[in-house]
Amino acid sequence: MMLPMGHRAPETVEPGFRAFAARTFGDEGRAWIASLPEIQDALAARWQLDLGPELPGGLLSCVQEARLPDGSEAVLKIGGPSSRCRDEITALRAWGGTGAPELLEADGELGAMLLERIRPGTHPPSVTAAEIASLLPQLHVPAPFGLPPLTAIVQQRISTAVRDGRTTDPKARWALAKVVELERDQPPDVLLHGDFDERNLLVCERRGLCAIDPLPCAGDPAYDAAYWVHGNRRPGRRARLDALVELGFDRARVRDWAAVVGVHG
Repeated sequence: MMLPMGHRAPETVEPGFRAFAARTFGDEGRAWIASLPEIQDALAARWQLDLGPELPGGLLSCVQEARLPDGSEAVLKIGGPSSRCRDEITALRAWGGTGAPELLEADGELGAMLLERIRPGTHPPSVTAAEIASLLPQLHVPAPFGLPPLTAIVQQRISTAVRDGRTTDPKARWALAKVVELERDQPPDVLLHGDFDERNLLVCERRGLCAIDPLPCAGDPAYDAAYWVHGNRRPGRRARLDALVELGFDRARVRDWAAVVGVHG
C-alpha cells in the first residue's frame, strides 16, 4: 500500500546514523538531524515521491524507500556532514547506471540523491575474482574533472587511522612512502569507487553485481582491486590476489595497495 504523497512512514530502524552524526560532528551533526524532516518533505514534494521507511546501513547518510508517481521503486539518500555527496553525484553520473545504481535526480546543495532501487538488493554470500574482474572495468571509466586524487584521500585516511589509534606511526610512515613509490609509475587515472568491498556490493537482477555507496576519487585502478583483496580475512587474501592475477591484474600493484589499505583500514 502506498503512502499519501509527501508523507513518511514511522521510522522502523535504529537511529544509528543520527547517533553517529551527533557524536562525530557535534552541533553541526545535530543541526543536520534537526533539518532532515524539512528536507525530506521538500524533496518529496519536488520529486513527487511517496516516502517509506528508512533503510538500515551506513552512518553518513539518511537512506529511505521512495516510490515514484508511476509506481516504480527508488531510494532517497540525503548525505550528512562530510558525506561527499557532490563527489558521489559526479561518479554516478559518469557511470550512468552501469555497474552502479542509476541516478534519477540530484540536488548537490541539499546533498540529496534519488537512486534506482536495486532488487533483490541482497549482499552476495560470496564474490568470485571473475565477478570482480567483470565489474571493475565498468566502474573504471575516465575520471571526471574535480574529483580528489587517490593519493590525497589515502594520505588523509592514514592520518585519521593514526589519530584514532588504529595504526602506528611506523606503519603510517611505511604506507605513505609506499604511496609515493606507487605514484611514480602509476597508470592513467580512472574513476575509483574508493570503498570497494562486499559491504558495498549488492546482487542486482539485471546486472549481476552492483556497487553502491562510493567514496569516489581519481587514481590507480589497482586500488579498488586491492580494497577487495584486503576485505577478506587471512588466509583468503592470498587466494583473492592469486585469482585476480590469473585474470590479468598486476600482482605487485594490487599487493602493495592492499598493504596500504591494511594500514589505513
